[in-house]
Amino acid sequence: MNAELKERCSVELGVFLPVGNGGWITSTTSPQLPATYDYNKAVTLLAEELGFDFALSMAKWRGYGGPSQHWDITLESLSTMSALAEATSRIQVWGTVHTMVFHPAVVAKMSAVIDQILKGRFGLNIVAGSNPYDQGQMGLWRDLDHAGRYAFAEEWLTVLKRLWTEDRVNHKGEHFTLEDCMSNPKPSVMPPIICAGGSDTGFRFTIRNCTASFLLGSDKDDFIKIGRRAKELAAEVGKHDFKTYGLFTIVPGETDAIAQERVDYFNSGVDTEALDNQTREYSGDKSLAQNTMAKRFIAQGNAAQSLTPAAIVGSPQTIGAKLAHIVKGADLDGITVIVPDFIDDLRTIGTSVVDALAESGLRTNALDVRGVHA
Repeated sequence: MNAELKERCSVELGVFLPVGNGGWITSTTSPQLPATYDYNKAVTLLAEELGFDFALSMAKWRGYGGPSQHWDITLESLSTMSALAEATSRIQVWGTVHTMVFHPAVVAKMSAVIDQILKGRFGLNIVAGSNPYDQGQMGLWRDLDHAGRYAFAEEWLTVLKRLWTEDRVNHKGEHFTLEDCMSNPKPSVMPPIICAGGSDTGFRFTIRNCTASFLLGSDKDDFIKIGRRAKELAAEVGKHDFKTYGLFTIVPGETDAIAQERVDYFNSGVDTEALDNQTREYSGDKSLAQNTMAKRFIAQGNAAQSLTPAAIVGSPQTIGAKLAHIVKGADLDGITVIVPDFIDDLRTIGTSVVDALAESGLRTNALDVRGVHA
């Protein structure tokens, strides 16, 4: 890490909403969360109350079946976030789109309308790939190689940004043609754009075109390595305001032992059929060697575990210390949270874990908000 970099003392906090049934744990014994707007609204309003900075939802078009019917029901991201925009007053609301599914002119219009509701609180997470089955079932998958997907996404973003800022757009590229295209209204501010590309190609694309990157690690050392790499690549092109957000699956308990008992219970009902389907779908990607996200899903399936191997498990004090170590080591700007129960566990994150982070020298808005309300 750059020796001149000051030690990080604050971090943003976000929640990755459970818009797919069962949440993020592939098991029949984990909390069977409903993929309903009402539940996700309750989670988002709780996150806002606790002082979380943002709420993000994924985009998913096909589930993995099995006894748990994992993600067989999912809410569409942008329509969900447009409703949450009206329901919230402070928290940032970030939606996700697959660039192969939506034309950029459609997203330009949709996001500008959502921005009118949110008044500058809207953000857009883009996905350049995923897997051939998810979008292929609709005939929308483009069989591009790894570099080709990012070239497609780069042209997609070029068109999107021009429509956000120009009165009329003429564009003739490899993938899109626009003739005297008008898109009004415009967003009140340029929304932040996030991407989760994890390869060097993905990082460089994200740094060139986006505001921030979502990062995943296989363990704490891998998280730190990936986070440092992203910031190094950003520094090489002088983009020192580039942000990185770690995505963490967290299982809290009153003690480390109780937290581990929860994981063991979830694993006792691991849905290997759903995991096998997930592995098969991602294994069909011809660019698998460069698709870091796909390889993480496959690794979970091969391990037959209900949670990602990188899950942070323990008491709030243990979780806070582990998170602080990774955040500081990787110079992360934000923590994005996945939990088994998005009410009780999220409240634990927003109170006890936030306190533990503060003890490790990391402040969050959640701590400040609670101080105001005390």
